[in-house]
Amino acid sequence: MLVFIMQASYSQSIKGIVLDEDKLPLEFVSVALLQPQDSLLVKYTSTNSDGKFEMSGFKEGKYLVQIYLMTYQADQRIVSINNTELDLGIVSLKREVNQLNEVTINAIVPIKIKQDTVAFNAKAFKVKQDDNVEDLIKKLPGVQIDTDGTVNAQGEDVQKILVDGKEFFSNDMSIALKNLNADAIKSVQIIDEESDETRTTGVKDGEKTKIINLVLKEGKKSGYFGKAGAGIGTNDRYQTNFDLNRFTKNSQLALFGKLNNINNTGATVFRRDGSIGGSNSGFLTTGTAGANYNYEFKKDLNFNIDYYYGYSNREEDESSNRTEFTEDLFFTSKRDNTNENISNNHNINFSLRDRTKEGEYMEFRGKFKNDVRESDTNNSTVYFDEYNNEETTSERITRSDDDRNNGSLNFNLSKKLNDKGRNLRVRSGISFNDNSDMNFQDSSNKFNITDSENFSETEEITTRNENNKALNYNVSVRFMEPIIQHHFISFSTSVNNNNNDEDVEQNKSINEIEQDPFKFQIDYDKNIFRNQLGYVFSKDKIQLYVSGAIENLKQNLDLDNSVVIDNKYSNFLPKAMFNYEYKKGKRIRIRYEKDVVLPNLNQVTPVINDFNPLFISVGNTNITPEKEDDFTVMFISHDFQKATSLFSFIGYTKTTNAIVSTRTIFDNFKRESSFENFGEKSTLRGRLSLSKRINKIGLRYSLRGGANFSEYTTVINNSYNDTDSKSWDMGISLSNENKNKVDLTVGANYNFNKTSYSLQDQDRDYVKQNYYTKLDWDLTNSITFDTQFDYSLYTDNNFDSQTIPIWNMGVEYAFLKGKRGNLKLQVFDILDKNLGIERTSSDNYFEETFQTNLGTYAMLSFSYSIKPPTGKSSKRGGDSGRRRYHGRRHS
Repeated sequence: MLVFIMQASYSQSIKGIVLDEDKLPLEFVSVALLQPQDSLLVKYTSTNSDGKFEMSGFKEGKYLVQIYLMTYQADQRIVSINNTELDLGIVSLKREVNQLNEVTINAIVPIKIKQDTVAFNAKAFKVKQDDNVEDLIKKLPGVQIDTDGTVNAQGEDVQKILVDGKEFFSNDMSIALKNLNADAIKSVQIIDEESDETRTTGVKDGEKTKIINLVLKEGKKSGYFGKAGAGIGTNDRYQTNFDLNRFTKNSQLALFGKLNNINNTGATVFRRDGSIGGSNSGFLTTGTAGANYNYEFKKDLNFNIDYYYGYSNREEDESSNRTEFTEDLFFTSKRDNTNENISNNHNINFSLRDRTKEGEYMEFRGKFKNDVRESDTNNSTVYFDEYNNEETTSERITRSDDDRNNGSLNFNLSKKLNDKGRNLRVRSGISFNDNSDMNFQDSSNKFNITDSENFSETEEITTRNENNKALNYNVSVRFMEPIIQHHFISFSTSVNNNNNDEDVEQNKSINEIEQDPFKFQIDYDKNIFRNQLGYVFSKDKIQLYVSGAIENLKQNLDLDNSVVIDNKYSNFLPKAMFNYEYKKGKRIRIRYEKDVVLPNLNQVTPVINDFNPLFISVGNTNITPEKEDDFTVMFISHDFQKATSLFSFIGYTKTTNAIVSTRTIFDNFKRESSFENFGEKSTLRGRLSLSKRINKIGLRYSLRGGANFSEYTTVINNSYNDTDSKSWDMGISLSNENKNKVDLTVGANYNFNKTSYSLQDQDRDYVKQNYYTKLDWDLTNSITFDTQFDYSLYTDNNFDSQTIPIWNMGVEYAFLKGKRGNLKLQVFDILDKNLGIERTSSDNYFEETFQTNLGTYAMLSFSYSIKPPTGKSSKRGGDSGRRRYHGRRHS
């Protein structure tokens, strides 16, 4: 019934054909339906190759129809649509010329399509004074932001966000999304950016990256703007934040800071791998502050430097249940764990990019990070035998103090040597790690509790100091020579050297008896020298690359200045790539690559690590490199007329001479682990996403699906365990297209895992169901209501079913001149389900972990926009945003 009512209400449609002055059809002309009173976007499409367009799924009434193509005069007309299809017939666009007698009209051009760029005018989307860039981008057609901060546009993940074409905090997207005010943005450009080499040499390599460029309003390019706010809540919760920006014609200065204890980081500085996502488990206090400076010496010569500091303190309280097995043994364990992790880190990044010379590109980058961390953990574990008898207990206290430093310098030069395509590329880089770790543990263990004759009890106190240093340098040179038009020969040579030094001193006492101190020093070197010869075919739509490389590997390990490993390997490595962009927004890419991977230091170290008396590990000096064959196929399609995006990916990796883990689990539940080469392992992975609007009812749906099938072998108690793990997921979401008044999303996600083992009949069947809805509703021009509800259901054949509902709600009020002030009241986790669940499986165990989270709290916050736009304010809290241009008006 609801769908029928919506279909009846949104049954209007409009169509037409756009031609140029020579009566030829024009493709990719943007056709927008706007509210005439404020030029907010209602609907948009673009013309197809025949110049035709059609829009439907909007209410009856008066609209402003705007038809626009770069370099042509815009056609604009007011139309009334009443339960019938409106046919505009042929719309003729004239070339844009400067004519003083043209009629000057006020309008917003909401969407511009030009080559590899789609630009959205921010004024065509309703944003509040307090909204950040993330709130604006969510309203753009075809753009989604996942819960982990990943931005997806036109079916592809966005790799970086620029501000006025310049880097912003080393392309840390989370800082740009959450700290820049949406009211400062003039337009959002979604760009398929070609590689620097393609833009420099003119030889297309098929490499494209999806990026977003935020174009600032003219008034923001001279002067300062920003926002400051603070909030206080129940249960001693608080938050503060500020951002201040000072931009001029040639420079950008941005400052930001946050401090809160509500599990909100707002940046990636807290994760060592630089990824966006973060865990909401436990109780997290974070503080971060940073500055970004960009200076343009002249056009295409830019220097950027940024610094940010991050502090975090996470306290976690969790419990877990694990089921483990070998060929002959089946046992369970229960673990209670509390820990506190404190981090203080400093980050510096800089870059110098020079494109001032035609046919030449130079880039120099550097980054440095210091991370000082403290960790305290209290762990209690009980092991039960197959009859559920308590057999082993472990009470363990650990503490670590880490001082970790890393950095890198990278240089890249690409140069076009002639107009036929001869070109040269030089790359070099150096990186280092300098880590000093102090680890302490005190464990009390009881073994064979049910066997009085073999019962034993130990207390081990261990202090382990580790100093790890790594130095890596690489140099590569590639020369490309044209044979005939579009055909090239490519030759490259590269050297990569990696050195790891490990210096360890360990002191241990067992039952108050001091053991001999344990000291050792390891020097592990890996050297890779590669010569590669390839054939390149490059045309506008098709690129083909086929090559073969001779790679020489050297591996050396010294223990206390004595040679333990001294190996050399030679391999032939083929590689192929095919890219075909058969139409704008539609392309397919196929890749194949063979690689040889040397084992890392942990896999080959001959020194036993018994810091944890229940988990002892040692490497294997006899293992040899793995060999990988990797195949990938990717297809991307974005239909500008129908606003439909499709992304699909499939990959297969086969590894021979695989390095597999070996474990021995003893009757008292102690275990030892190492590595060996054995057989093969394989992974088949895929991804599919589809986003499409339903024109008849003004909604958009998104479908997502993925799978990962892996087969691998481990050795457990001298028996080979073949693990076959199949994971797949699917999701669907439905949201309204016109978000000017109401923004509603409903959706569901499903995750499945089925794992089987050859050692035991202990297959795992796991399902997670997640249902959610989000609503943002502008009740008036000043009052907004929002709510989110999330319901998760966990089912597993090895554990009981669990459900977690989470409900949040908030209301905000914009006031003061120009809507500068924003007062917000929010209530989180209204149902007080302060619990997180994580379920995992491995080659011989299943585990369920429960985590304590924040629980219910309310937060009252106030924010103030600094130096807002001047002039007459609109309903969106800013200026009227009308652009004046020469065009033709129809009525």
